[in-house]
Amino acid sequence: MSPFLLILVFLAVAVTQMLAGGRQVLLCLPGYILLAVAAVLSWWPRRRTPIPKGATECLLAAVLLCAYVSVRALFSPEVFLARADLFAALGAMALYLLVALNVTAPRLRLLLVACLLALALVNCAIGAVQFFKGQNFMVFPFLPRFNYGWRASGFYGYPNSLAGFLEMTLLMGLSMTFWSRWPSWAKMLTAYICGICLLTFVATGSRGGYISCTLGLTVFALLSLALVGKLAPGRVIGLILAGMLLIGGGAYGLKKVVSKSFFLQSRSNETMQVDVSRMQMWQAAWKQFRLQPAVGTGSGTYLYYGRQFRSPGMQTDPTNAHNDYFEMLAEYGIIGLIAAVIFLETHLRRGWNSFTGRISQGTGLGSNSLALTVGALSAAAACLAHCMLDFNLHMPANLLTAAAIFGLLATPGEGRDAADYTRDLGWPPFLRLALPVLGLLILVRVVPTAPAEYFAARTRTILADAHHSTAPEPDEEMIRLAQRGLQSNPRNPDLHFALGEAQSSLGDLATDPPAKKKFYEQAIESYTTALAYAPGDVHLILALGAALDELERFSESESLFERALELDPKGAATHLTVGMHYVFAGKFAEAEAQFNLAKKLRMVREAENGMAILERVRKEKGGGAPPPPDTPKAN
Repeated sequence: MSPFLLILVFLAVAVTQMLAGGRQVLLCLPGYILLAVAAVLSWWPRRRTPIPKGATECLLAAVLLCAYVSVRALFSPEVFLARADLFAALGAMALYLLVALNVTAPRLRLLLVACLLALALVNCAIGAVQFFKGQNFMVFPFLPRFNYGWRASGFYGYPNSLAGFLEMTLLMGLSMTFWSRWPSWAKMLTAYICGICLLTFVATGSRGGYISCTLGLTVFALLSLALVGKLAPGRVIGLILAGMLLIGGGAYGLKKVVSKSFFLQSRSNETMQVDVSRMQMWQAAWKQFRLQPAVGTGSGTYLYYGRQFRSPGMQTDPTNAHNDYFEMLAEYGIIGLIAAVIFLETHLRRGWNSFTGRISQGTGLGSNSLALTVGALSAAAACLAHCMLDFNLHMPANLLTAAAIFGLLATPGEGRDAADYTRDLGWPPFLRLALPVLGLLILVRVVPTAPAEYFAARTRTILADAHHSTAPEPDEEMIRLAQRGLQSNPRNPDLHFALGEAQSSLGDLATDPPAKKKFYEQAIESYTTALAYAPGDVHLILALGAALDELERFSESESLFERALELDPKGAATHLTVGMHYVFAGKFAEAEAQFNLAKKLRMVREAENGMAILERVRKEKGGGAPPPPDTPKAN
């Protein structure tokens, strides 16, 4: 049964990764369901096996972290936003426990590493197409990627996330090459795959990845030197020379590859430069943290506070803080960060003790258990460093990979390679029932959301098409999809928003005044319902205010636009929308002030178009002259 559980674990990681890394809730659900099934099935084969007491600290720390994240998500002010963190915490916990307590045989763990290396190789092949062709190629056309040009992004569609995965698998592969008992041909094949991973890693152009991978390689080198110096002192000089030659050859090869690409040269030269945009996002997260230092503002709320505290130069939606530690501090507070630190400390200490224990026994060379420990410690170091510079663990596929690595650290395995593990058996086997219960909980929470998420994803595809509002058919289809999704989850704000957008577009297309008014009234009702489930979403507020303006209900929309300016005071698009509201309401001075603010926020062309509309309406209505230059502008 354990091999079957391993298959389910790997499929969960692979499917999540193939679905763009699970960047949307819908794309995570198949992987989480696979993990839930594996968790439920895990009871029977291990029903009489006690839980090792040596893993107590690690297991308790993992339970503490998962419990706090889950409870904070359940009691977050934006429950809809919190789903992603809730599902991710439960899914990662299930995978962690499966690896720590069920996939414990060294043979199975080595097979898991081999599967991850195979998955990395497939990503490298996709990344090669993206890099050499310079196209936004994706295996599945329904999962388009943003325009990252030549940067390799694999299945993820986001180069930095691919770098986060490749650095972890690369370090695990290097450890297998140097320290496992694999046959020579397998080690040579693994070394070859690691070389390909390294080249593709460079092609991602991830500056944070370059730094974190360098740190991970340094940790691997130091652990390897300590191991050789203790167990085989006579080989130290030879291995150091061999290592220097290997590193020198690899560095020379990478330099030649980078020198042939102006893009890679520019990215590598910028590695140690300060990224101002990231610093601005970190500052916004720090301001968010200061609102509720103890428990944070709630799961997923950086999306809202990132807008509220954004820098004037940051006009794209800051959906993540590009620093997992700052984002956790902002959303989960000091308590959440302490829980995370406890988790990391116990696992890294457990891995270090396993490493030093193997050295003290004098039987470490050629040990599969030790190879897994060295690889896991090095991969964990790289992963944790990358979290300082990106949202590495907010990408579900990478979170699941990291959960597997920490599961390896929690328990060193069983059998001849880990005799110290089998001596401390002691906790009653019935405690293993917690894992099937967790699996059932995941199924109960995740499965019912799938239909609504599916229909919401289809409506987003229609909304992404700029031509959807030029004909009634796409909007009518969107209404049908939204209504079907709301049958399974009437509290999904995305579906209500899609419904409102379709009804508003049909109102724009209608020529009969009563029909036009009816569509706008329906849109107002849909937007109002969506806003009830996501009250902090500035886009919903602006959409509702614009719909009210279409019916000339300016007194009702006024407070909404004021609220939008409070939530997004430095958003150029928000100022443009509010400016148009003032144009329709006949408040020309206020409208001009808003357009000027949008222009200062670098949305120049759109602001000039707004000014042109303002002047036309001013002439049509016989409005007064523009305000003098020293007139105070609206905030």
